[in-house]
Amino acid sequence: MRLVGAQAAGDGHGRHAAPLLWGEPGVVQGTRTYLLQDADGQIQVTHSIAPGLDYPAVGPEHSRLKDSGRVEYVGVSDAEALEAFGLLSRCEGIIPALESAHALAAALRLVCELASGSHVLVNLSGRGDKDLDTALAAAGAGDVAA
Repeated sequence: MRLVGAQAAGDGHGRHAAPLLWGEPGVVQGTRTYLLQDADGQIQVTHSIAPGLDYPAVGPEHSRLKDSGRVEYVGVSDAEALEAFGLLSRCEGIIPALESAHALAAALRLVCELASGSHVLVNLSGRGDKDLDTALAAAGAGDVAA
């Protein structure tokens, strides 16, 4: 079984919230984990369209999974997450949380690499009705969820 985690790669202008991809081990709030920090160990500003991912660190469990090689982490941009948000909303009538939309986008990319007959499981961690205003504003009030 292959485990893949999605990190918030942000807006493509160097603003992101992906400590497992571009962070270094450090200590924040009493926990040693991967975090986004400068050369002096000061926490860096983060960005993600998903409020639950807009944080400079990850839980220590994810740090351990990364270090062990058990989980592969990939970056998903805000734009990719919004596209997956709209796709699931339109095709299935399920409005995912923007956090879950990052996982959906990673899964959509992953299925192109897999052999026919493979199975993919995506965990939807929350409802996206709370994110509709953000998604619509980011899409210029387009038809993201319409």
